[in-house]
Amino acid sequence: MAVLSISDPAFLLDPYPAIHEHRAAGVVPNVDHGGVWLLDSDAIQNVIRNPSFASDPEKADPDAPITGILKAARLSIFYMDRPDHTRIRGLVSKEFSGNRVRDMEPGLEKTARAALDQLPDRGVVDISALFADVIPMMVMSDFLGVEHEIREQFRNWALTRVKNLFDPVKNRSPEFAEASTALRDYFTRTVEKHRAEPSGSLVGRLVQMTDEQGSNLLDAEIIDLLILLVGAGIITTADLIGNAIHALLTHRDQLDALLADPSLVSDAVEETLRFDTPALSVGRIATEPVELCGQTIAAGTWVRVMTAAVGRDPALHTEPDRFAIDREHREHLAFGGGSHHCLGAHLGRSEARIALRQLLERYPEIRLAEGDDDAVAMRRGVPGFRGFERVMVRLR
Repeated sequence: MAVLSISDPAFLLDPYPAIHEHRAAGVVPNVDHGGVWLLDSDAIQNVIRNPSFASDPEKADPDAPITGILKAARLSIFYMDRPDHTRIRGLVSKEFSGNRVRDMEPGLEKTARAALDQLPDRGVVDISALFADVIPMMVMSDFLGVEHEIREQFRNWALTRVKNLFDPVKNRSPEFAEASTALRDYFTRTVEKHRAEPSGSLVGRLVQMTDEQGSNLLDAEIIDLLILLVGAGIITTADLIGNAIHALLTHRDQLDALLADPSLVSDAVEETLRFDTPALSVGRIATEPVELCGQTIAAGTWVRVMTAAVGRDPALHTEPDRFAIDREHREHLAFGGGSHHCLGAHLGRSEARIALRQLLERYPEIRLAEGDDDAVAMRRGVPGFRGFERVMVRLR
């Protein structure tokens, strides 16, 4: 039997055998965090958009292991309910709107070119580490105004925090605590700096809001939000780009179709979000007793909604385990749903489209490097996420 556990090595390598095996049950125990996993697509669609399911860990079973972790993590609008969620999200949502992202695209194009310019004309390279991981880090660092001289240190803090957050062992490690403290200290100093020296940057505008009468935005809320943006805006987009590159290189017919018609790049991104989504699940809390898939769920129970299950559901897709950029119909919840739909969905999609298009324009004959599968491509093994630590390719 396939084990549905984020601490199981086989699940971290490939969660879909376990998802397929347990899908019919609909609801199964969450042995890592407490509560249950939800795997039925219809129930997932309902819960993720149903305001009677909460996100604030203060409303959850205090004895569930994940409750204390999320309280301590202070993940801002990710685990916040109305009215605070509406208030804080509303202050920054326009920064990530479709129009705003379109205005950012010339800068995103420049960032992708700069990353490509660091690669050799020919030879074997790790395209995950040297390209897919680089672009989102550069974009988010620019977006938040991180000073160039500390960007490598900032990157280490950010990755240490996000990679270990949902790991039931590593999120208690000194390294995790140190990285979290370092990020909080950095953004505390940043807020103080922008208060002393007002600017038109995102941080400067947020600081100005705290000083405006009636904004009700606290410095602590700004800092929590900035830390959230770092995690949410880096690893998921890096994984989307890396997953798309790997999927195309391991499905040569799809790569050839995209090379023949570059206008299919949006379809390639959407198919990656369905087939190999970077974020596997979202958390919700039952605020009252409720029946899910024939089981009674008590109030306060964590319901870990396996959004990845929707993209591979055979009831929704023909040959769901096949990567096909020309699908006539696809459904996914890679960016969540309801009031918690991912704030950065437009930005993540745009970064991925630009990265793929420029990579294939520069290296149309890119191929996976030769060698054992494990040596060529290795998954990160980060609980809650799905991406590649290494993808070795041959450029030519």
